[in-house]
Amino acid sequence: MRRVRLFAGAALLALLLTAPAGADEPPVAKITVSSAPAGSNLGGRLVEGEMSFRSQDYLLTLRGVAQSVNTVGSVYGLLRPRDIEGTFQSSDRGLRNASGVTIRFEPPLPLEAGRLEIELSRQISPKSSGGQPGAGVQ
Repeated sequence: MRRVRLFAGAALLALLLTAPAGADEPPVAKITVSSAPAGSNLGGRLVEGEMSFRSQDYLLTLRGVAQSVNTVGSVYGLLRPRDIEGTFQSSDRGLRNASGVTIRFEPPLPLEAGRLEIELSRQISPKSSGGQPGAGVQ
């Protein structure tokens, strides 16, 4: 009986992890894009974005953005920061990659070829004060 419960629990967990983002599911991360395309590239223009995920910030490189943009993307289905990488295609719920991550940009992100490529550049380290202990806010 215990094996049946474990199997049922594992099957339910797998179903939940692979299910598409629902309308009432809260986003797990946020991407802020507020820049002009940096120049031409074989895969489209380059734009930088910043992703906030689990109290950490990450620098992203986006390829395929058609024009200057100021937008915020709500991210669903992200389990690890590197899962944001890959090619995103339009779906009925937003832009989706092979890892099952979905992004909904508001306002919509203008794309050159109907697809977006995202690369995780690096984690952004928090600034440290460098001051002496007891000399200010700690």
